[in-house]
Amino acid sequence: MVGNFNVQLMRIFLAVFDHRSVGAAATSLGMSQSGLSTALARIRHTLGDALFINTAAGMQPTTRAKELALPIREAVLFIEQRILNKASFDPATDEREFRVAASDTAEAMYLPRALNALNKVAPGVRLRVVSTAQPQLQRVISEGQGDIALGYFPDLMSAEFVRRRIGQHGFVCICGADNQDLIRDFSLKKYIEARHVVVEAPTRSQGLLESYVQKRGIHRNAALTTPHFMSLPQILSGTDLIATVPDAIADSFADNRRLARMPLPFRSPVFDAHLHWSKSVNNDPAHRWLRGILFEAFVIRSD
Repeated sequence: MVGNFNVQLMRIFLAVFDHRSVGAAATSLGMSQSGLSTALARIRHTLGDALFINTAAGMQPTTRAKELALPIREAVLFIEQRILNKASFDPATDEREFRVAASDTAEAMYLPRALNALNKVAPGVRLRVVSTAQPQLQRVISEGQGDIALGYFPDLMSAEFVRRRIGQHGFVCICGADNQDLIRDFSLKKYIEARHVVVEAPTRSQGLLESYVQKRGIHRNAALTTPHFMSLPQILSGTDLIATVPDAIADSFADNRRLARMPLPFRSPVFDAHLHWSKSVNNDPAHRWLRGILFEAFVIRSD
């Protein structure tokens, strides 16, 4: 690394990389926006690259910035922990924000428990769910744009990541509670003949379901295809349609009396939910603490 590229400039680089915004990066570091802009100009000059391009979607990193993100993050972590001895973390007073890449199922099933657990011991700590397309998830966790991934992510199998199982889930059917002709003596024949809402959410669990039914020759008559789970109560309660969803999504609708829940008329596929994180933060005190809190909150009732 160039000699005058010091730790503070590394932190500034990472803040802009993580937030994709000069203003947000400055706020996170307690700096003025003009001060951070001046420092960013110095970083660009030192490294000989624009690093970040201002677009309508925010400050987008160049190829060079993407290449540098992980080694710079690891260097800062090493310096803080091994040289500056920055190894303390006080959850009672800390006000940091942890970024969680979570599937819809995981968000519905696990985040309420996480928030309740955090509120008891760390009222200032915040969570931010980051929406990430599956192909970019490895990069997001690897480069620290997300602190942890929560849910069913079979793509995160690289040796770069650590994972711990927190639960196992299957699928169930939901429909309008008034749809008694369907509910009564529900069978595979009725399932195939019904009109379905098919959720094509960008999650691996939905892909698992689709592959499962196709391999078994189970055809679903898709009257509606949507990327959203949360609109299902309104759609199903006003129509004769049926939907097949992860059990955690059905659990989140449990208080809605306009919906009925039924087991699948065939053996449900199952999938494991895991907590995933990068080995680069494995020994970070704050991350270790967060993972401990989440494990305790999740595993008690995970199965």
